[in-house]
Amino acid sequence: MEVLFALIFLFAFYLLFIVLINRNTMPSIKIKILNEPKELPAQLDKNISITAWNIGYAGLGEKSDFIMDGGKSYLPPSRAEVKSNLFGIKETLLSLNSDVFLLQEVSNKSPLSFLVPVRSEIVALFPNFLAIFRADIASRGLPWPLRVCHGTLSLAKAKLTSSNVITLPHEPTLLAGLLRRRYGLLVSRFAIKNNDKPIEKNNKQWVIANLHLAAFDEKGATRQKQFDAVFAFAKQEYKKGNYVVLGGDWNMELTKTTFTHKTPKKHLFWRIGFPLDRLPKGWKIGVDENVPSVRTMHKPYVRGENYTSIIDGFIVSPNVKIKKIKTLDTGFKNTDHLPVSGNFSTK
Repeated sequence: MEVLFALIFLFAFYLLFIVLINRNTMPSIKIKILNEPKELPAQLDKNISITAWNIGYAGLGEKSDFIMDGGKSYLPPSRAEVKSNLFGIKETLLSLNSDVFLLQEVSNKSPLSFLVPVRSEIVALFPNFLAIFRADIASRGLPWPLRVCHGTLSLAKAKLTSSNVITLPHEPTLLAGLLRRRYGLLVSRFAIKNNDKPIEKNNKQWVIANLHLAAFDEKGATRQKQFDAVFAFAKQEYKKGNYVVLGGDWNMELTKTTFTHKTPKKHLFWRIGFPLDRLPKGWKIGVDENVPSVRTMHKPYVRGENYTSIIDGFIVSPNVKIKKIKTLDTGFKNTDHLPVSGNFSTK
């Protein structure tokens, strides 16, 4: 009996430890280099293509709903559904043929994706690309099957000159009452191919930031603070003469839309408009206004019923030319977001 009481006490202590450490600790800002081929080019071209896509850990396909958005489910319908979603995501990524990919909500064998190795499979898909990862959600102290590690993954066809994380303001609330999310920009810097100057004398760079802003903050208060932090960083880089591209999931409506839907207003609580009046002078938004980039998750997807909007895309510095932006309409089959691709050049 004493042994039983001792075991119960130890288990209770362990649970308390888990709760306390996860409620009070944020993920590290450390960047993991997952792949770095030796034969990578030293520079990106002056003309580049970039795709931004929130892949929803391959768990938020057309058959899914999600409790945070007003649905009923915490998990995807099945492991088979996650694997099917991931197969479709991989096929889509290969078809896009971009120089740089900025992916959000990439999991590493998460319980939310039934332990399907989403991150590893995507990295393996691009053996000739640089791959770097930053966790924005990471559990502490949990045994392997219950560990959570989600974040942003950047892939590129060239070597980095440097990379770092710019931390952003975080929400005061906790995910599931347990985990803290560390918001930040995953910043990649690349030398630019310039036939007129040797590389050592051409110190201007592509500065490409992979971002994923808050979604469920009260009245968008955290997102407004994050906006300020994002552009404080971006303007500094532009002043250095660098070519800045900010891409990803802004969780703010980047343009007004009138896509048909039948979604009750109560499920649109997360919506806020992008503060166009605060966008620095000369900076440009790059979106495809003809195709939505996100759908509501209060129910499985039905075209014309779920609310859709444009919250994914790019913002570039005044010295970057936006040549083309296209959102690939996959019908939200494998994710709750659609991939947005852009062609950019230095002016």
